[in-house]
Amino acid sequence: MWSFTRRLLSVGVPPLGGPTPTQPPKGGTPTISTWLGTLSLLITPVLPTVAFAIPVDERAAIEADLMEPITLKLKNRNTVTGNAIRVSEEQIQIATAEGAGEIIFTFQTDAISEISVPGESYKSVATEWMLAGNTEDALELMSMLYAQRGPLLPLLPASESHFFTYYVDLVLNSPKPARAIAIIQTLRPQIEHPAALRALDDSTLKSYQTLELYEQAVPLAEVWVARRKPFGESALGYYVLGAARLRSEAYEEALDLALRPIVFASPIPTDHLAECYAVAIGAALGLRERSYAATLFKEMQTRGFEWPVQNRSLQATLKEISQYIQDHEDIPESH
Repeated sequence: MWSFTRRLLSVGVPPLGGPTPTQPPKGGTPTISTWLGTLSLLITPVLPTVAFAIPVDERAAIEADLMEPITLKLKNRNTVTGNAIRVSEEQIQIATAEGAGEIIFTFQTDAISEISVPGESYKSVATEWMLAGNTEDALELMSMLYAQRGPLLPLLPASESHFFTYYVDLVLNSPKPARAIAIIQTLRPQIEHPAALRALDDSTLKSYQTLELYEQAVPLAEVWVARRKPFGESALGYYVLGAARLRSEAYEEALDLALRPIVFASPIPTDHLAECYAVAIGAALGLRERSYAATLFKEMQTRGFEWPVQNRSLQATLKEISQYIQDHEDIPESH
């Protein structure tokens, strides 16, 4: 049956003057649907609402490449090419153009031996842009890659999910940081490598802290501190937990937590050490140890750390310590 409004093809009944629909590869079950908007289903809903950073022509070329069909290699050695429109852990549906419409093949995932997704080279481009500090372009390209590959992640190798842990950090520093939580929830079931899991745990904790979801952040920080050493590559958990103690005016606990990674810091840069300094300074001020707070502040500056402006609750601390130092020019140097 042929309909001009929905442009549907019926299995076994060709459109007037059109070809007979091809038989599906073994292992796939054909169904029928509309061709309109098939490709846009993968891209449009999950892109963040940001101004485009990549030049229009270049972006159009990238989108065209990413919209190319994927290829399924089946265990029975058959191959089918098309656009994925629905994916679950058990099934994948592939839309293949047929005349003026399309045929959708449904495959059980255990019948698939390999999935080839176009645009692999763009992952290297995104990485290069991130390393070069070109974060706006990197965020936009990673958004397109995630829109293309995100629905397929349950069926792709774990390395694909590992790659997108970098995307979480880009989103956290974007105008739409709340999207990081949804991305993490998608990625976590696909990640197995211990190092990648630690990186995702850090991103999760950072997301809650950045979004000021402290009820979720504090329990994660407690687990983080229990499992990590203060002389590691990151002081994130000590910062989050110390900041929580500072907000509750438990100043001695806050100072102790914040000082641990500062005391044990190695010559290797430690992430979130600046935040620990800020918490320690706030705790010292809370304990009326203003001279010590000033010493910590000058030490922080000497080591080249900038005040963490993303934490709004610490801005009052910066104002107070800056005023104190201005009023007391004879603050002793730190040792």
